[in-house]
Amino acid sequence: MNPPATPDDSASTSPVDLLSHGRSRNEQSGLNILYLCHRIPYPPDKGDKIRAFHQIRFLARRNRVHLLTLADGAVPDLGPLQELCERVEVFPVHRPAAYLRAALGALRPRPLTLSFFDSVELRRRVEELAASQRFDVVVAYSSSMAPYVEPFAGVPAVLDMVDVDSAKWEQYSHFSRPLLRPVYALEAKRLRAYEASLAERFERIVLATANELRLYESFAPGARAVAVPNGVDFDYFQPLDLPKAEKPLLVFTGQMDYFANVDGVTFFAHEVFPRLRQRFPEAELVIVGRSPVPTVRALGDLPGISVTGAVGDIRPFLARAWAFVAPLRIAQGVQNKVLEAMAMNVPVVCSDRVLAGLAEGGFRHGRDLLAADCSSDGAESFASCVATVLESAETRARLAGGARQRLGLSYRWSTNLDQFEEIVATASRPQPPNGSRRCEEERHDSSVSEGARSA
Repeated sequence: MNPPATPDDSASTSPVDLLSHGRSRNEQSGLNILYLCHRIPYPPDKGDKIRAFHQIRFLARRNRVHLLTLADGAVPDLGPLQELCERVEVFPVHRPAAYLRAALGALRPRPLTLSFFDSVELRRRVEELAASQRFDVVVAYSSSMAPYVEPFAGVPAVLDMVDVDSAKWEQYSHFSRPLLRPVYALEAKRLRAYEASLAERFERIVLATANELRLYESFAPGARAVAVPNGVDFDYFQPLDLPKAEKPLLVFTGQMDYFANVDGVTFFAHEVFPRLRQRFPEAELVIVGRSPVPTVRALGDLPGISVTGAVGDIRPFLARAWAFVAPLRIAQGVQNKVLEAMAMNVPVVCSDRVLAGLAEGGFRHGRDLLAADCSSDGAESFASCVATVLESAETRARLAGGARQRLGLSYRWSTNLDQFEEIVATASRPQPPNGSRRCEEERHDSSVSEGARSA
């Protein structure tokens, strides 16, 4: 879970009744899967929603998926999810009440994350389903949904933790305002203890990278955990036949009320970009993404910087860019925004933290992208890397071409979600006697993790 983002500018603030939709299929093959998600996994336009949506779409090909999801903002068109799922039920999380719960939760030894995503309505619904319906397996997406698995005693469960969220909160404690640092540090400590406890409940725990897997196993050594990488939609994110901008153009995309994005792009705009403008006076930076907070909007007043807010299609912005910048000082796992830029043949300059999430996919500094130190005193290093890309069309073409080719080997949804579906299927099978299940798990975990390392 990320620190709760503020609603989209277009989000409704009026109460939203529970939305329940479903459809019946004649086909009864495959597994009956209950999928629990902390945010509506549609449209797939940001990290957590992208991964969840593709999982649901993939599982629904051969299985019956029942989706129960929280919504902490406006409810989008549910039609695409209804086409995939047997049922789609949405349970609103009203932000003022959620923040109050989280604040009061600080008085208890419980992660604030769980208090924020606590829903009485969803708890009642899972209890009803546990008593009335049979599921072969429950899939929980993110650690914040793990408590809702509790009523399904005896039903195998898989948790896609995605990233080790406690590590994010620890990073927030270093880069946030001084008054918030002890709060974030305490949340990191509580959440790490909670994440470790989940190893006992779930048949499988999935993480998005081998680095995240190693981190989780360092404090939960008994967990049956595996790594399943993200992917990118190569049909949608492909090079467009558009001319590059006439002037050096840098692009950053992302949800612009998310703390890590705000911190990264603010650091770049104030510390890195002025250095670049000294060498490239006509250089421009476009910040593309919905819900820019006032801090981000103010960047649009700086020379050469524009802030778009929400756009219907980010691809034209990427297609015209000379380079994509990902100056994230706070990052866990794989950044989907970087994968999308690479898929569109745009050279990438990123922080060392972003590269860490890509390294197991074979990406290397100097060959596929350029990576720089992004600490508080690393502005000159980052500016130097960007300048190297802006100075040479040959360098841009070499980095972009190599990265896209490597991307196709490492981050295809079809390959990675085959692994995920097999994990879910394996978890749903009856337990063999005499510990043979453990041997089967170890063989499967080894093959999946090896695939992640070699991807």
